[in-house]
Amino acid sequence: MLPLRAMFYSGVGVVCLAVLVVVIYTNRTLHSIEKSLPITLFGELNSLSLALEDAAAVAAAAATAAASLRPADVAALGERIAHAQRQIVDLRDTYVVNNMVNASAFHAVLAPAIADLQIWQAEGVSGYATDSPVTLSLMHRRIDEAVGKASTIRDESWGQARAILEQERRRLDAFQRSVNLLFVLTLTLAGIVVVLFFRRGQARERQLEAAREVERQHALLTSLLHHIPLGVAVWDRDGNILHLNTAFTLITGYDLGDLPHAAGWPQLAYPDAGYRQQVVEHWRAMGGSGGCQYRVTCRDGSVKEIEFNSVLLPDLRVLVTLSDVTERNRNEKALQESRLFEARAKKMESLGLLAGGVAHDLNNILSGIVSYPQLLLYDLPEDHRMRQPIETIQQAGLRASAIVQDLLTVARGVAVAKEPLNLRAIVEEYLQSPEFRMVEQYHPGITLEAHLAEDCPPLLGSRIHLRKVVMNLVSNAFEASTAPGVVTVSLRGRRVDGRDGAPAEVEEGDYVELQVVDYGKGISSEDVEKIFEPFYSKKVMGRSGTGLGLTVVWNVVQDHHGHIEVASSGGCTRFTVSFPVTAQQMPALPEQVDLSLLRGHGQTVLVVDDVATQRLITSSIVEKLGYQADTVPSGEAAIDYLRRTPVDLLILDMIMAPGINGRATYERIIAMYPRQKAIIVSGYAETEDVKEALRLGAGRFLKKPLMIPELALAMHEVLRQGDSQSSPAKRSGGAGPTPPGPAPLS
Repeated sequence: MLPLRAMFYSGVGVVCLAVLVVVIYTNRTLHSIEKSLPITLFGELNSLSLALEDAAAVAAAAATAAASLRPADVAALGERIAHAQRQIVDLRDTYVVNNMVNASAFHAVLAPAIADLQIWQAEGVSGYATDSPVTLSLMHRRIDEAVGKASTIRDESWGQARAILEQERRRLDAFQRSVNLLFVLTLTLAGIVVVLFFRRGQARERQLEAAREVERQHALLTSLLHHIPLGVAVWDRDGNILHLNTAFTLITGYDLGDLPHAAGWPQLAYPDAGYRQQVVEHWRAMGGSGGCQYRVTCRDGSVKEIEFNSVLLPDLRVLVTLSDVTERNRNEKALQESRLFEARAKKMESLGLLAGGVAHDLNNILSGIVSYPQLLLYDLPEDHRMRQPIETIQQAGLRASAIVQDLLTVARGVAVAKEPLNLRAIVEEYLQSPEFRMVEQYHPGITLEAHLAEDCPPLLGSRIHLRKVVMNLVSNAFEASTAPGVVTVSLRGRRVDGRDGAPAEVEEGDYVELQVVDYGKGISSEDVEKIFEPFYSKKVMGRSGTGLGLTVVWNVVQDHHGHIEVASSGGCTRFTVSFPVTAQQMPALPEQVDLSLLRGHGQTVLVVDDVATQRLITSSIVEKLGYQADTVPSGEAAIDYLRRTPVDLLILDMIMAPGINGRATYERIIAMYPRQKAIIVSGYAETEDVKEALRLGAGRFLKKPLMIPELALAMHEVLRQGDSQSSPAKRSGGAGPTPPGPAPLS
């Protein structure tokens, strides 16, 4: 393209240059002609004038010779005639070359006259001698007449010369203008040709650029088609597959060799005949429009959830795109489950706050029903008539306390002490307990099958709460079963590594998995979302508990950082609970302790509680155990008391109102007495407050209602801690001599 264009521009340049040279040469020639024409004319006119002057000189010599008749004048006349003859010959040669000013006419007048004179001079006229007056007179008249005519012709030639000059000038000017116009036209034409060729070149360049752009777009579309993360399939109106891109093969594993025709797709992708029929009918009902999701069996046998979108092209070809939405659907399901879990947790938290407040107040009330009867029983002999009624009151209080513990578990604010436990031992203990025997009595015809792995690893938890999980799940399974029926309890260790289908919120690691299965009526999908809510129950009222069973299970699982799954279909309901394994070793079994060995020796104890009955009951137990007890109703009162009278041990309630709580009270006390010993008690406390008090130096934490053996053991252990360091009471000298202890405990 470039050499051709260069040749064209070079040719146009050569033509323009040639035209320019011709124009310049023509102009110069015209100017030369314009300059030489006047010289030629004036040269001819000058020749005429010279010939006329010679003729006039002949006429004058003839007149002189005729008048004088002297031989000298006649001889002079001859010389003049000869000179004039030569001039006439020269004039003839001139007009023969260029007769522009009537030189021929001028010659025609003078030449005959000069010739006559030459003849007459040589021969005479009619017999008269050459020098006779007659001959000389005739010669004079003849030449004089010719001079007159020649003079007239010369004058006319001058006018004619001027006319010729003007005419030739106009012709030269016109020719010069024509040449210049031709040059301008030539240049214009050349310019037009150049512009047209340039535009043609631009058009050609644009066409080439457009073609290159089409090629680039085609390459881009081809690259996109091959690298787009969507599978693309194109077939014609007859169903012949025209194209399958790389992503299609990556997603499904099929290529053109496997799928030459669209009719073969259903057989490959949906091998199950029933499902294939459903897909075909659904695709036809949808009209092949987008947004259809189907389970596709890939070439390697794996099943993927794939979304299809299709469009009918103007040439009746069909374009179908497909994308693998398996992971997206899995993530959406996990997100939905997470949101449901979060919503349920918020609901449980709000209900737990209410339950916790009620439980705290009930625990304070139950202390009089649980702890005080136990205190009375220590003073009664075995055969006393009031012993059985008091024990009945105590058992009723313990049952009420168990319900309160369920409320505290719902509250999830109760401080739970956790230790390494073997869940197998807890399950076996429950299956041999009176509670399970009562469940079996209530549901005759229902048997239990236990499959408990021998090598279950330990977990970190609370024995009483884990026992409640087992008890509630088993009792619910029995109540859901129809006789004759079977309830299966299985326990095993399990490794979660993200590839075994575990829910997304379950972290990878080792777990202890407890599974309880019944084959009753099952649970509807609507009820599955509500079964963990407090007081939601479809059981028999009055015989099936409080409606808190599964709520307690759910909260215990969350407190233990576990996970619970519920699956119910076809009359089979399966509860699967997973608890993370701990690396801590199992503690040794505690030995039976004799309470007589836990008696105090008059050490001073300050009971701090905002409830008067709690202060009375706790101080009575403390004194019964051989200690000196005093009480105050608030944290501020405790600080003022200790400023005046140091004590050996504090029994400090965690929640007190109004005023500061137990943690803040203990912080201020240890600021005065850094080694002050204390036991924290509470029926409901923020876990962090309890833990912070223990980190500050408190020796133990006990839950209300207080049981005498637990309190005795706690006081004994805390007072023995750091016996080598004196207590505040000992450093201050004590409160006086230690009084004798109370009567021995029975």
